Amino acid sequence: MPVYFCSFFLMVLFSFLQLSIFANDLELKLKNHIPFHPHQPNTIGYLSIGDHEESINEATWLYIKKGLDNYKKLRPIFIILELNTPGGELFIAQKISDALKEIDIQEQIPVVAVINNWAISAGAMVAYSCRFIATVKDGSMGAAEPIVMQGGQIQNTSEKITSALRTDFASRAAFFDRNPLIAEAMVDKEMILVQREGKVVSLHQESQLRLSHAPIDRIISAKGKLLTLDAQKMMTYGVADLLLTPRPLPQITAEQKQKGSWNAKQMLLFTAPFFSSIPNATVQAYQMDLTSKFFIFLLHPVVSSLLLMGLIVGAYLELSAPGLSFPGFIASFSLFLIFLSHFSLEGGGLIEIILLILGFSLILIEFFLFPTGMVFFSIGLVFFIIAIFSLLLPAFHLSDVYDQGLLPNVAPLLLKRVSWLLAALLLSFLFIIFFSRYLLKNRTVLHRFVLQGEEQEASKGFRANPSSSFAAGQEATAFTDLKPSGKVQIEGKLYEAISDSSFIAAGQKVKVLRREAGTFIVTAITGEF
Repeated sequence: MPVYFCSFFLMVLFSFLQLSIFANDLELKLKNHIPFHPHQPNTIGYLSIGDHEESINEATWLYIKKGLDNYKKLRPIFIILELNTPGGELFIAQKISDALKEIDIQEQIPVVAVINNWAISAGAMVAYSCRFIATVKDGSMGAAEPIVMQGGQIQNTSEKITSALRTDFASRAAFFDRNPLIAEAMVDKEMILVQREGKVVSLHQESQLRLSHAPIDRIISAKGKLLTLDAQKMMTYGVADLLLTPRPLPQITAEQKQKGSWNAKQMLLFTAPFFSSIPNATVQAYQMDLTSKFFIFLLHPVVSSLLLMGLIVGAYLELSAPGLSFPGFIASFSLFLIFLSHFSLEGGGLIEIILLILGFSLILIEFFLFPTGMVFFSIGLVFFIIAIFSLLLPAFHLSDVYDQGLLPNVAPLLLKRVSWLLAALLLSFLFIIFFSRYLLKNRTVLHRFVLQGEEQEASKGFRANPSSSFAAGQEATAFTDLKPSGKVQIEGKLYEAISDSSFIAAGQKVKVLRREAGTFIVTAITGEF
């Protein structure tokens, strides 16, 4: 009995000494990375992702990007990133994670992730990209298996994608000295992870488990299950640095939230050792301006799809019924908003710009310079649509798709957004068919929108087809400016005419050279006006 008691006492003592060493090591790391001013105000940044239901998306990236840019100027001693998200778009999470590492390494502004309460899937990747992780007692982190939607059903991804994501998670964990095997087990449910003799070990087969002979393996992650850690296990395996104990705190008022500033003592993190010792600490939360909120609105898939429809249908109506100012305005404004939403995220790439310019140029060539039987128009239209589609994918540009390291993670987001845009494209064609059959045939429906000019009837002197009695060499007078087309007057009647070369002013004498398709080709009689 005394032997067992002594053994138990020694184990408790060892655990206590281990925790003390860990606490001292953490204290030293915090002091090295978060130097505060002992006698001056200390500013702390604050960002938040999720409300337990909100997923990580393009709007999240814009919010984080703008917030980090703001703190590069404000220079807080560190940034709090509160996480409570079930996950979201993996590629977006990668961009956010890279930005968090960048501000830590390049700007020397560390980020402290506070898990309250979820950091699941893509949220776990974001947490791993922060220098320090704190968690509330009911916090959880993990379960980051990549999935895709196929046929309206959730499907597991290929081993290639899983392997790429597993490597990504491991490298992000190791970057801040966390165990990479724990991170890999959050991605790959085929991994067997055990704690053996105080070390975390990955096994290839279940037969390698030590279950009967001492010391037995403590199973961390069983085969067939993704690893999800609760708060206590996050602390045990070194994923989290701080466990925040619940306690009463002064409430952050609505006025303080609206202002975006409050005393740091109103937050649970500042009840923990080291953080509680920071004097004159004030939290300055980043608040998005109206411009950024408008960009977020434009990034919504429904809004992006409507912009595509406005561009296509508006352009068609303008070309089919010249003079309709409103459809042309809608098309132009939709194109402007597409550019605005895309480049607000700095997602613009050279490929999209080249395709857009090339497509537009081919369309103009077809209509105004070199008709090819719609060949140039068709090619230009394909280029134009591809460029517009890429611009409507604000998280990345075409070059990203061909990046072998990013393609597996981009694919689910790409398929989701493309499906929205294809639906918008289909609806646009249906609208075009409707307009061409029922509205454009009856031009009176559209006349109220058309800028009307005075038309001259045949009874008032205009004849569309000139009489065959007029011969080459006959003289006439330019009734309107010919630049190069216009009207000429012959024997008191008006006829369509085209100048053979230069501009001809109204009232100038001209000579008829020939007649083509009912139109006179004329030249100016030099020296006569």
